[in-house]
Amino acid sequence: MADQTDSSADAQDALGETTDVLVKTLRALGRAGHPDAASRLAAKAWWALRGTRPREAERVNGAMHYLARLPAEPGALPTEAPAVTPANTGNTPGNKEEA
Repeated sequence: MADQTDSSADAQDALGETTDVLVKTLRALGRAGHPDAASRLAAKAWWALRGTRPREAERVNGAMHYLARLPAEPGALPTEAPAVTPANTGNTPGNKEEA
């Protein structure tokens, strides 16, 4: 029984250390100008951990909060949709669509 407990503790330690590396890597990717990509990866990791490893999931969640505060990637699309106006719909006052 001691061997099974030891192997469980070893697996837990390995998972904790792997989570450390993951969080550091995600933060470095975000600081390197890719916070959106890092956030998507973090979200996938959080989803995988949330049910069975809540402690590690919480650490990844902290990384997501850090990444959310970083400036957006250059050339990234805005997160909000542009307002719909007659100019970008093709429906101008003098341009009636056929029914």
